[in-house]
Amino acid sequence: MKNETLTLNTHRLISGLVAQGVHDFIVSPGSRSTPVALLLAERVRQQSSLRLYVDVDERSAAFFALGIAKTRQVPVVLLCTSGTAAAEYLPALAEAHLTHVPLVVLTTDRPLELTNIGAPQAIEQTDLYGKQVKQSQRIDLQVAGNENADFIAFQSQRSVLAALDNPSGPVQLNLPLRKPLLPDLDITPPAIKQLAVAPVTAVLAPDTLTELVGQLQVKKVLLLAGPEETPTYRAGLLALSKKCHWPILADNLANLRGRGTVITDYDLLFQAQTRLPAALQPEVILRFGGTPVSAPLMQWLGQQTVPVYLVGAQRQLADYSRATTHVLAVDEQSFLTALTTALPAQNTGYFDDWQQISQRLQAQLNVPATLNEVTTVQTLDRALPVASRLFISNSMPIRDVEDFYQGQQVRELYCNRGANGIDGVVSTAAGMATLGGANYLLIGDLALFHDMNGLMMVRRYQLPLTVVVINNNGGGIFSFLPQASAADYFEDLFGTPQALDLAKVAALYERSYQKVTTITEFEQALAADAQLIEVVSQRTTNLQLHRQLIRTVQESLANHD
Repeated sequence: MKNETLTLNTHRLISGLVAQGVHDFIVSPGSRSTPVALLLAERVRQQSSLRLYVDVDERSAAFFALGIAKTRQVPVVLLCTSGTAAAEYLPALAEAHLTHVPLVVLTTDRPLELTNIGAPQAIEQTDLYGKQVKQSQRIDLQVAGNENADFIAFQSQRSVLAALDNPSGPVQLNLPLRKPLLPDLDITPPAIKQLAVAPVTAVLAPDTLTELVGQLQVKKVLLLAGPEETPTYRAGLLALSKKCHWPILADNLANLRGRGTVITDYDLLFQAQTRLPAALQPEVILRFGGTPVSAPLMQWLGQQTVPVYLVGAQRQLADYSRATTHVLAVDEQSFLTALTTALPAQNTGYFDDWQQISQRLQAQLNVPATLNEVTTVQTLDRALPVASRLFISNSMPIRDVEDFYQGQQVRELYCNRGANGIDGVVSTAAGMATLGGANYLLIGDLALFHDMNGLMMVRRYQLPLTVVVINNNGGGIFSFLPQASAADYFEDLFGTPQALDLAKVAALYERSYQKVTTITEFEQALAADAQLIEVVSQRTTNLQLHRQLIRTVQESLANHD
């Protein structure tokens, strides 16, 4: 039995999403979501600009959607059935919430009479995600009448606008559905007009800008560029830095390294000593982007007594160092353009001091010419194609990229630096790879194990993704932490070796595989487009290497006081 009211209202729901610019839909199949899934598939078949992906693992699906949304900078829709399927979305929604990624989650649900009464596959889905979403709404698709129909279309469009509104983030639409669930595929979708929303740009008032210019002139100003996935203000930040000769301490995820007045060695500097040499100490700090990867930088920032300006409409005073003294909730590009125009050129001395110490550290930082976790990052920096994308796992990979990736070529780097988890890394990188082109993932064996299902999406949709796995048989980051001293319990509780056979993992997901043991072999594997490359490492040896490199930095600084 086909349900006409359900069909028409579901069409309105989908049409509202599409009208507001949604092109990507990720479906995790299930019975209760039948009408939405079928009508989505029919719409995608008829409209070539839309894309539909099917992922049977809801946790993977949500991170896959996250990868698309954060790299394309567009809203993406998720659809699942009722029950615990919806709960599997939570980790990715937490990440999206913290990093301002727009997602629209459609959770289909049992109707009210089947909730909290012992019916199967039914959990409480109202406000299921709590504060991890910007808003949660309930929509009834089975009430007839024009008033409800108009509301459904309007609320569908509003959900996209809410996801995109500053600060961007995920929203939930919960859809309780009664049987029969089969829609009528012969009904034509109604036309829905796009809601035109004029862009609003927050700018500084002229008198505030004049006051700021007066405070910044003839000062040692340090620019901090944290993670930022949108490229909109990078050129503006570089232009300000170049005109005023102010150094930029650029996080690897700021995607500014290798350009202009950017300094990349600061994390090693702050690891080696907690205080800056007097010549490098700033008088004012302007901070852009999200929370930097470098914990030593944030610890140093928390000790500062100079003015610290946090710039950006999305930031919402997200500063665990609590060093911020001024919040400028403005559009970064407009702010940078106005500030660069208003400021005169400054003396070069402060930047020269930063550049000299950076060059000295690079010259004396001799890394053994063997394939290890450090030279893996350096090889990727040197060998990956221009304009490629590199997704980086949390734990040790992102820290090593922070310290040893100089940005020798113009590329885009991504990482899930909101909740900083290792779950969903493969799936997020797979979402990134839907853009096409050359895509790479740097990941540890434990994070790979945590999300191997993400490789199924790579296989199913033949996504161009090369996975580089640093296999140290466990959680390498814990060797650097105090719990490493608990020798009797360390391996079971923290090292957690899984003894993965990566050749078999590659075979399961039909990926070509190569184990490499030298830098030359690694370069050749990358050039040959091997789909899963294993780099073998030992956790103890890696710890010793990193400690030796920090000692080298400390000696270099001591010899040039």
